[in-house]
Amino acid sequence: MVSQIPFYVDTKECQAEIQWVKRNEMVIRAGAVMKREVPLNKNGSIGFAAKMGQKIREDHQQSFKDFKTTEDIILKSVNEVGLFLYFAGTNSWLVLKDAKGQTIDAWTRVN
Repeated sequence: MVSQIPFYVDTKECQAEIQWVKRNEMVIRAGAVMKREVPLNKNGSIGFAAKMGQKIREDHQQSFKDFKTTEDIILKSVNEVGLFLYFAGTNSWLVLKDAKGQTIDAWTRVN
């Protein structure tokens, strides 16, 4: 059952454990390390995904300090998790992986 599997983000800029509790509830566990730098477009502007990530961070600013979560944070989707942790920019369904490296996408595909 997917809700019992911890998923992880582990990149050079971000480390986190995530649990998909139910349909609209994803939990980022306390201690997650968030990407610090906001990625910019080629022209130096902040893109849509980065703006959304900044907004989600603003909504949860009491739950992290120095880009590290101090308590569990509940978000609504895999995409929100990606926006919050690393400003997305990539398919988060392929970034979140279980301990054996299987993606959350592979776990949730219907054949």
